[in-house]
Amino acid sequence: MFLIFSPILSFAQVSSDGSNEASTTRRERIYGWRRQSSEVQQKINALPPEVVTSVPMPVLFGVTLKNISPNFGDPRDGGARTHEGEDIMAVKGTPIVSPTPAVVLRTGFGSTEGNYVYTANSGGETFVYMHLDRIGEGVTSGASLETGSLIGYVGNTGNASGGAAHLHFEIHASSREALDPFPRLTKEFTPEEKINFLTKILTQNTDPTTLSSLLVSNFRSTFVADQNLNITLPIQITDALNNVSTTATKTVGASSLPAGDLDLGSRGILVTNLQKYLISKSAGAEAVKLKEAGATGYFGPLTQKALAEFQLAMNIYPADGYYGPKTRVIVAGSEVVNATPTGESSNVFTRNLFRGLVGEDVRVLQKFLNNNGFFVSVSGAGSMGSETTYFGGATESAVIKFQVAKNISPHLGYVGEITRKQIELVSEL
Repeated sequence: MFLIFSPILSFAQVSSDGSNEASTTRRERIYGWRRQSSEVQQKINALPPEVVTSVPMPVLFGVTLKNISPNFGDPRDGGARTHEGEDIMAVKGTPIVSPTPAVVLRTGFGSTEGNYVYTANSGGETFVYMHLDRIGEGVTSGASLETGSLIGYVGNTGNASGGAAHLHFEIHASSREALDPFPRLTKEFTPEEKINFLTKILTQNTDPTTLSSLLVSNFRSTFVADQNLNITLPIQITDALNNVSTTATKTVGASSLPAGDLDLGSRGILVTNLQKYLISKSAGAEAVKLKEAGATGYFGPLTQKALAEFQLAMNIYPADGYYGPKTRVIVAGSEVVNATPTGESSNVFTRNLFRGLVGEDVRVLQKFLNNNGFFVSVSGAGSMGSETTYFGGATESAVIKFQVAKNISPHLGYVGEITRKQIELVSEL
């Protein structure tokens, strides 16, 4: 029995990140699959007939299910169109893998989609991956993909150029209807699965050393945790970990420490700076253990014990290993953490800011929020030092926290006149 693979979009439907002018081009691309070779059609027919209802996160590292929020159906271009996918913010260059068995339908570059990959998936569905930094090595039309096979690398190509790196991920039913991916993204690959996928990707990648350095620089704590689970890492990752560890224990001053609270489970450069500070102060045996592990960027029991040890030495009570206001005051002394972002003269905004906007003023806003303890993200895109020009759900949530703290009502995450004035007042302190 042969299944007929249906095209995924009608003439009236366009790229979720595209425009009406792009509709004809996309229609031609997708309808062209009626003329695909019998060999490719046989591969599609061999896919399972059942729809995969629980789709694993396709971005391999740095993004969990807690990091994403629904944005399907959001207005675009002032309401002229709606968003037909899920934008997953991630570190540029992070591998993207197929969450299910699939067959590559088409790869290419479009002015709106940037680098893209279309795949046929189980149950007659089509998955679309857009704005890739580059398409994965060996990913060509007609190729069969296993779960975990490389699709490409996170980027900001097409009409996402100049904005935050992210994966634009679409799911289309066999009936051509665009489906909301968010409620389907309910699984994460296990650490073992991720390393197995990465091992294969590194054999495909044209520069595995550079890719490994990128991954370790951004997700070192993840790989350290894998080692603690006795997972065998690829040799390139192990080498990169060793290279990073030689510089991970450089000392930092009190002014480099985070302005917000940190505790068990926190991640990112803020934790890294705290760990470096504790190592440099060497308050005792726990600091020595932390030094041996390195500044991983993950606030675990080892960091908690080293911080509690430091608190005891500095007569900070309770010495509970929680990095909060009392500890900040002691370590900072008379130093004041400057709330004005590096390289920016002020936090005066000339327009209202809200979800979906892109611009340098969004980056300034994110820096302000991070520097004042209303963190956009603790790691990856939006975190301190990695602020972006894209106003997404994480930025909106951080703005809401600021508004609640400053009794700004309603606290909706919209940076209007009242919020802008409050930001200016805080910046002047």
